[in-house]
Amino acid sequence: MRRYLLGILALLKYCICGDVVNFDGDIKDFVVGNSKLFVLTDHRLHQMRHDLYEEKRKDIINATHHNRVNILVPFDANGTLIMCGTFEDGYCEVLDINDITNSIYYESNLFVGPRQNEKSVAFIAGRFLFVGKMDEDAKPQDSLFSVVSLLSTLESQPGGIFSRIAEGSDASIQSTVRDVEFVDGFQRVTPSESYLFLNTKTDYGRKVHIMWMNSSKEKKIHIIKSLQAATIRCCSDKVRPVLVACTVISSVNGVIWAGVFSAQNQQDPENSALALYDISNVQGRVKGFCAYDEKPCGSESGSELQPLSVVFKYSSMSAVAADRNGSWIVLFIGTSDGQLIKLVLDDKFTPGCPTVLFKSDDERAVLPRMHFDPVDFKHIYIALKKQLRRVSVVRCDEYSTLKDCRAAQDPLCGWCVNTHRCSTQDECSDTSWVSIPKNSLETQLFSFQMTENSLRKITLYLSLSLESTGNPAFSCAFTRGTMKLCDGSDLSAAFPNCSCSFSDQMLYTGGLKVSATVTIEDQKITEMLMLTNCSCITDNSPNSSYTQCVQCISAGCHWSSSSQHCEWTHGPGSQLNIQDACKNLLPKMKPEILSLEPNKVSFHGRNRVLLRGRNLESVTKIRVRRDQNCIPKESPVFDRSSDTLRFHIPPSGTKGTVKVCVVTPDDRCHGNSIITYVSHPSCTGIQPTVSWNSGGRKIHVQGSNLELVESVTVLPSNKVLKTQYNTSSGDVWFHSHPYDGSGQFRLLLNVGNSTVHCVSDFSYKPDPEFTGFTSLQVANDLQLNIQKKADMLNLGMNEVTVTGLQGDQEYQCVLEKIESNAVICKIKVESGAVPVVDSLTITFGNYVLGMSDTKYLFCLSPQNITGNVWKSNGNK
Repeated sequence: MRRYLLGILALLKYCICGDVVNFDGDIKDFVVGNSKLFVLTDHRLHQMRHDLYEEKRKDIINATHHNRVNILVPFDANGTLIMCGTFEDGYCEVLDINDITNSIYYESNLFVGPRQNEKSVAFIAGRFLFVGKMDEDAKPQDSLFSVVSLLSTLESQPGGIFSRIAEGSDASIQSTVRDVEFVDGFQRVTPSESYLFLNTKTDYGRKVHIMWMNSSKEKKIHIIKSLQAATIRCCSDKVRPVLVACTVISSVNGVIWAGVFSAQNQQDPENSALALYDISNVQGRVKGFCAYDEKPCGSESGSELQPLSVVFKYSSMSAVAADRNGSWIVLFIGTSDGQLIKLVLDDKFTPGCPTVLFKSDDERAVLPRMHFDPVDFKHIYIALKKQLRRVSVVRCDEYSTLKDCRAAQDPLCGWCVNTHRCSTQDECSDTSWVSIPKNSLETQLFSFQMTENSLRKITLYLSLSLESTGNPAFSCAFTRGTMKLCDGSDLSAAFPNCSCSFSDQMLYTGGLKVSATVTIEDQKITEMLMLTNCSCITDNSPNSSYTQCVQCISAGCHWSSSSQHCEWTHGPGSQLNIQDACKNLLPKMKPEILSLEPNKVSFHGRNRVLLRGRNLESVTKIRVRRDQNCIPKESPVFDRSSDTLRFHIPPSGTKGTVKVCVVTPDDRCHGNSIITYVSHPSCTGIQPTVSWNSGGRKIHVQGSNLELVESVTVLPSNKVLKTQYNTSSGDVWFHSHPYDGSGQFRLLLNVGNSTVHCVSDFSYKPDPEFTGFTSLQVANDLQLNIQKKADMLNLGMNEVTVTGLQGDQEYQCVLEKIESNAVICKIKVESGAVPVVDSLTITFGNYVLGMSDTKYLFCLSPQNITGNVWKSNGNK
């Protein structure tokens, strides 16, 4: 029983819940070996299986000595784990990789990693250990600093284990730049090459550098002297001079590397960019870096590395990892607001639609290093403060049909014919596996073209953007209403294409609406096609050539650029992209977006967003997308003019920025404005909590993100009231509606098409009752003392306005004090005699009260008050 309770306590302490482990200290680092995973917290090293089951643990501090581990490197080939720290003036220890409690070697008075909490890089390169760190031992007068060391890993190597002594020299790289920050490093096995990546900061600014060394050489000094280096630049739209995280992408030809670069402005929605580079041929040197004892140190040579492609931008990327699947690249991106994003690239580095695999509730940042499960690469490990997660990188089972499986645009997922489900290819053996073809991220599932032969017979060619590992059962059917469009020899099908021939008479009566149904095994996919006689597509409107071209390509016809008219296609082939086929015919007056109001919305979306721009007459809809090639959400437009229109922003499942463009009839998108999705608003209270019955009292709602609120609904009356946002206080307010009664009312904040409950209620009380007034001269001013009955309204000084009248002459009475049974104000007299006030008006909320001596004159809403009223008799 005691053991059982201890086990329960251990589970509670570390919260091992499936693929999640919560530790009792912040995660400082974690590494993955071939068979084990090692997690380092403030005071303990944990040895775990790949399924996150803890096997061993090792304390790294004791009651009297603090220790900070700064090097943690698995050496799988040697069956060891190398750990270095700050205890006892620095130490390094070699542990058994299968049992970290078994120490194989220990050496003190040795600083391998940084003394302070600085970033460093360490990795195994063949038989040696590369360590990159800032030189903390240098003296102020030093001009050269040691930044990279190549250490022995065996006692039999030169200088013994952990020595950087080389053959008559020092195995290190030096720099004239003291302020360096190492981000990452790795060894490429075939050929044996080592790469290091670092940030530098000098009086001339920040730069990112790459170092390359030939680690196949036998001697350490020869490896060091093979140093080549270059500066890495990102990007063309803005300078991002700081490298945050990076990863290498496996490739048969060359070395493709992905880096996350930052402009150091977290408020910028495109502050960080993920860019790809070819680093297979790093040549030259960068200023200030050289092999040990090389003079002069680091003269500039070679060229800077420019990106092959910038594939993703976000406000705060913090980590990146990559996997390759055939010609596809799959990137996994960690963010500072706690998201793990998956991004697919084709062989031209064209990005697909980013998908969120994980989103933290409390916006904890994903640590810069992420690691795949080395067994099957179907899971990735991410760390968020005290939490380690094992996240599945494939979500094929979320798609229940072949069409949905293909629409996911995930090369890891395909339709398994025998099991009738979306799965990975290794889960689909001995049967056809239908998947997305390469280079098809921008290709629709269906495309079609039409030809006409000399017998005036039209052939419709239909093609599906699919490929299969086998030959699945495949058939096609084309119908016009309930009638078959073609049959017998006029219909043919061979995966993934089919054709249908019919008489051209069917098209001469106008457009022909055809239902095309494709059957792959038990899966049916239907698409509606609108067919048009290619030779009859004409348009006499402005920009007619462009309009005709769009209609022509959309109808599966061929646009002749020489004759500027639409023709039948000459045979089966891929349907052209409208934007490519008609790009030279674009009208000169393109729509432009100047601003969006507002440009910050909640997950729930926003209604009636105002778009200002130019040439908006032809805009048909608004497209909202997370990335240039992402499957977009679309909204219709309304209240349109040439320079303004309104539309609704759709809800979003994730935080971050989206791009907004306006769509013209050719389906082309214009403009590139940004809207940011943030957390939904919260309501923590309202002030005041009481309104008078006649309404119009200003009620303030307090909370967070209240600028996203569009209106409030008062329950149970279901009154919807407009709100105004106060930029200085961060709250919203509304005017209470009239209500002749009492009782408690609840508030709902309206955000998009959703509501957020407010924690506080409010109620109604009778209007304030004023019973009379007296006047008193005080020096040169006239003080008015207005009697009122005591109430629970707690009137504020800014809620009451008093105006005194002497005949037709009005005098503003400045409030001095509001008491429970009186309102006191003064009429300031600059010159002349003090007026004798015979009547006054008291305004609060929606109502104005008139008083003559001690009698009410009237109770009217302000819009009904005119100067003539005071000319009536003094009776109520």
